[in-house]
Amino acid sequence: MKRRFGPSLYFANDKVIFDSLNQHAVKADLIRELLNERGILVSAETPKERLAQYFSRLTADYFDHKSIASKLGRVAKRERITYSELKGDIKQSDVVQSLNEIKAELQEKDCTIHIEVVGDRIVALISYQHIDYSKTDLRQVEPRDAIIEFTRNGKDGYVVRSTQNVDIDPLVEQVVSRLDTATLGSVDRVRISLESYTDPMIRTRFFENLVKSIKGYSFITITEAYCFKPKARAPIKDDDDEEEQSDIEKSPYVERVTLRGDGVNKSFIIDDLYKNNYYIIKVVWQIRLQSRVDSDIYELEAQFGKPDSCTGFSYQIRSVFICDDGNITTKKRSPKKEEMDTIYRLIESSAILECSKLATPS
Repeated sequence: MKRRFGPSLYFANDKVIFDSLNQHAVKADLIRELLNERGILVSAETPKERLAQYFSRLTADYFDHKSIASKLGRVAKRERITYSELKGDIKQSDVVQSLNEIKAELQEKDCTIHIEVVGDRIVALISYQHIDYSKTDLRQVEPRDAIIEFTRNGKDGYVVRSTQNVDIDPLVEQVVSRLDTATLGSVDRVRISLESYTDPMIRTRFFENLVKSIKGYSFITITEAYCFKPKARAPIKDDDDEEEQSDIEKSPYVERVTLRGDGVNKSFIIDDLYKNNYYIIKVVWQIRLQSRVDSDIYELEAQFGKPDSCTGFSYQIRSVFICDDGNITTKKRSPKKEEMDTIYRLIESSAILECSKLATPS
C-alpha cells in the first residue's frame, strides 16, 4: 500500500501512546509484540510500564497509530434487543424502500448496511463505528454490529426487533417515520411500556411475574435487581414556600439502588425499598429448560431504559452457564443464535401477556 503523508486533524503524541499501552487491560506481551515488529528484542522480565515508556518515545506515523489502535481495539459487547409492533397496511416493498433510503445515508458516513429479504422477514445488518470520548484516545473508536429486523405479523403489520443503543434507535425511528409517510399516516406503533401504570407496586409486579413466566423454562433465582424512585418535587405556591422547597432539594435522596446476589427478591432489604415507593426497573435472572435436568443455565436481563416512565423495554441473554454431568459449573459460553431467537420471542410474549394482565382489574 502506498503511504500518503500530510497534515491531519489529529495526532497521537507520545503521552497518548503511553497512556494507551499502560492500561490495566493491556498485557506486556502485546507491547513486546509491537517492539518485535520493529526488530527490538526485550527481556521477559522487563516491567510493562518500562516497555510502554520506551515504545512511546519511538517515532510513529499514521499507520503505526492505526496499527496500535487496532491491537488495542475494544471487543464489542453483546447488546440488548428492543421490540415493538407496527400495525397498519404496510407493504414489504415500503419496508425495503425505507431501509434502502437509510442505507444511502449511512454509506455517506462510512457505515455499511446489508439488507436481506427471506420470505416475510426483512433483516438489515449494520456495521458502524461507535465513538466514546470518555475512553483514552486510541480506544475511542469501537467497531460495532447491529440489526434491525422486520417480521410480518399476520395481516396487521410487522414486528420490529432491533439493537437498542443511542446509535441505532434513531435509525429505527427514521424507518418508522418513512413507513408512516408511505402509508399516509396509518401506522400505529405499539411498544411494551408501563408508562400508564404509575403505582410502584404494579411496576414491580410486572418484573416479578415476568421472570417466572418464560414458557418451557423453570425459574431459578434473581441475581440482580435495580430499583428506582423518582424524586418528588413540592410545588412552589408563593414566596413563603421557597424556603420549604429549598430544604426539600437539599435533603438526602437516593434515586437508584442495586442489589446483587442469589435470591435478592427474597431479601428483607428489597421489601423495605418497596415500602418506600421504590420499584424495579431492571432485573437479571436465571432459568433452565424444564425438559432437561442437565440443561445449561441461561442468565437473562430485562429492563426499561427510561426509569421515570418505564419505557424503552429491552432484553438480552447475558451468558450461559455450562452444566457438566448434571452439575452447574462456573464456566460460561455465548448463547447460540437459535437460543437467542427462541428465548427472545418467549420474553416478548411473556412481557406482552404481563402488560395485558395489568390492564385487567384483579
